[in-house]
Amino acid sequence: MSKNLTLNIEQIKKDKDGLDVLSDIYIYAVLGERVSQEDLIRFKWYGIHSQEESKDLFELKIPLPLGQLTLEQIKTLSFISKEYAKNSLDISKEQKIELKNLKIHDLPHVFNLLHNVNLSTIFESGHNVRNVITCPVNGIDATQIADVSELAQKLNKAFIGNKNFSNLPNKLQIAVSGYAEGCALEYTPEVSFNAHKNEKGKILFSVKVIGEHLGFVTPSQVVNTARAIAKIYKDFGNRDDIEDSTFESLVGSWGFVKFFDILDSSVTFRIKEDDIDDEDMIGRQPRLGINESKIEGQSYIGCVVKNNQIGSAGLEKLANLLEKYNASKIKLTHKGNIVILDAPTKNANEFAKELHKVDFNPFN
Repeated sequence: MSKNLTLNIEQIKKDKDGLDVLSDIYIYAVLGERVSQEDLIRFKWYGIHSQEESKDLFELKIPLPLGQLTLEQIKTLSFISKEYAKNSLDISKEQKIELKNLKIHDLPHVFNLLHNVNLSTIFESGHNVRNVITCPVNGIDATQIADVSELAQKLNKAFIGNKNFSNLPNKLQIAVSGYAEGCALEYTPEVSFNAHKNEKGKILFSVKVIGEHLGFVTPSQVVNTARAIAKIYKDFGNRDDIEDSTFESLVGSWGFVKFFDILDSSVTFRIKEDDIDDEDMIGRQPRLGINESKIEGQSYIGCVVKNNQIGSAGLEKLANLLEKYNASKIKLTHKGNIVILDAPTKNANEFAKELHKVDFNPFN
């Protein structure tokens, strides 16, 4: 992408913040006018992408907090797919649900339906801090060092929809894990916090940028550390050339030592520089099949989804089985698979067999 286009994008953001385009979405929906190229860029801040095969249709990407969906949310997504998206519905590898074939005048209705079940598309894309990535079986796996659900929620609250972080040079992805080795992702997140336990049994989080360990912080220091990193990127990231606008480019141009020094001087606490040997650590994979949960009487069932384009019909079949077996929530994995989080152990085997019949395969 050329330097001129980069400058145009920076001007587009300067003219109007991506977060401020919501009212325009509603105006376009009422008037039915063709969306300007500038607003198409800003639409991404709300997960709306122009569909390549048709200028009149849109794709909506919905990031899932902690990768989780409740039964009520599943039913709502299935309804939206049938009513507004021509039955399209894809599971992505980024813990997102994707809907296609949406018309601009239907987007306000879709947003209202999502809002009613606590789903949002804010900061799905664009130059901002994305929805934090967590491990799929966080909170139910007895082998993890820490349950990071509350910490992940605090990180999302600090960034998602926050205008202070809605105009970065490019995107910033944060991951937080209750495992020392982190989650098995398809990519290296710009920033990650992985739980460790020291010799005294105290939980600390390794701070990593572009996969490089910088030091340790306490759980209560994670959010402020993340905010400091995001501010450094906002203030010093390259805005003149899109090729060099990434967080990785900034760190690469400075080097890890300089980045650590600036980060350390930006917070009011000390980032501990303890050595850590995790070079051979492989990210934790979510287990397939039936697994014992740390919650008594429950199991979790990991299922391979062979065709991620499950549509409204596939999601409806899943919802029906969840209701039948008194389960209420699932999580998406980073490979586009799913985990049933709260399957009653007493009939988990029967549940798994029925999941297999509708192409959610626990026995792969």
